[in-house]
Amino acid sequence: MKQTFLVHNDIVYTYENLLDDLNNKEIYSTYIYVQDNNPYEIFLSIIHSLLYDYPIEILDGDFSEKEIDELGLNVGNVLMTSKITESSHFLHFDEVMQQIQAIEKWHLTLYTSGTTGRPKKVSHTFHSFTRNVKKHNKLENDVWAFAYNPTHMAGLQVFFQALLNQNTLIYIFGESLKNVPTLIKKYQVTNISATPTFYRNVLPYLQDDIYSIIKRVTFGGEKFDAALVVKLNSIFPNAKITNVYASTEAGSLFAARGDEFEIKAEYQQLIKTSAENELCIHYSLLGASLHEQQKNEWFHTGDLVEMVDQNHFKFLSRQSDMINVGGYKVNPFEVEDLLIQVPGVNDILVKSKKNSVTGELIVADVVKDSKIDGKELKIAIKKFAVAHLQEWKVPRIIKFVDELPCTRTGKKVRK
Repeated sequence: MKQTFLVHNDIVYTYENLLDDLNNKEIYSTYIYVQDNNPYEIFLSIIHSLLYDYPIEILDGDFSEKEIDELGLNVGNVLMTSKITESSHFLHFDEVMQQIQAIEKWHLTLYTSGTTGRPKKVSHTFHSFTRNVKKHNKLENDVWAFAYNPTHMAGLQVFFQALLNQNTLIYIFGESLKNVPTLIKKYQVTNISATPTFYRNVLPYLQDDIYSIIKRVTFGGEKFDAALVVKLNSIFPNAKITNVYASTEAGSLFAARGDEFEIKAEYQQLIKTSAENELCIHYSLLGASLHEQQKNEWFHTGDLVEMVDQNHFKFLSRQSDMINVGGYKVNPFEVEDLLIQVPGVNDILVKSKKNSVTGELIVADVVKDSKIDGKELKIAIKKFAVAHLQEWKVPRIIKFVDELPCTRTGKKVRK
């Protein structure tokens, strides 16, 4: 049986298909701009660039011409192609893997989300993308549910983890949530990596069954959710659940079984916090293109953390997400962590609204269980909030929504 590389929209691409397409690919571009974000075309282009050791720049397929222009790029240049002058022919995919390991000049450039201004270009080498990839014979039969945007850091790291072990990817990013259980069972998925928001959205469709074959569940991109982990443990009883801290600038650096991230011994001198408790990372751990942009040795991440001890920290909030209510600082994640415990609350987003008296006030957008009465739930949320939160942290406005808007990376939109 031919080994599957990727399943997308019921189309199965084998490693043999991938090998044939790599051998036949004569035209290439130094930009990956696949307008329908077709993951196979994206992955094929990345592997091709690795084989021929040329740098690439990756863009979201739904970028408009205006967005491309705002990145400082010319659409004509983005769409420009070239022809391979000296192509190679590979008989087996193992030869492809050997060639990839020998690259020297390759780097991939992607963009930060731009939440604090114009997106920054970040270039990563093969080493910085794969420094935390685990490669072992015991991983060769892993099947990954791919639940991230393939043009962003988290998705690319899952891609490299799967590729270097010649695993199978089942593409569920953007898939109808009700179809996810069927795909997990049909393709015997063993590993899932996604944002907490994705897990919360898909949970209602998973709760009628136990998925004992799942051995690893990874989440990142958003704050740790202890209540979510309890639910995931009940559905995936044999899974090791890992919380990952990663960024476009630095890639994946820290992991945790709960909410305490461990700083590995080799990073001890390369991680610190500022006087304002902002996590700072030494420039040597950043993508190659950021080395030259740094004005000093330390990159300020914008993440506020609590140091548990010299080897462990907890993520508190994005500095830009903090809400100022009458001079009091409110961490929206703290409010969410509490109110998600109210029975009937499936998901919640806490944000701010401008107010002439307090400057800002707290708003909670709630996705409720369809079986729960809205009026009763609103009363329950208010009562629970008043009993457990300081007065200025209590949401003044509670709105019920069908779903929470997400960014291209699958994270909640807080503003």
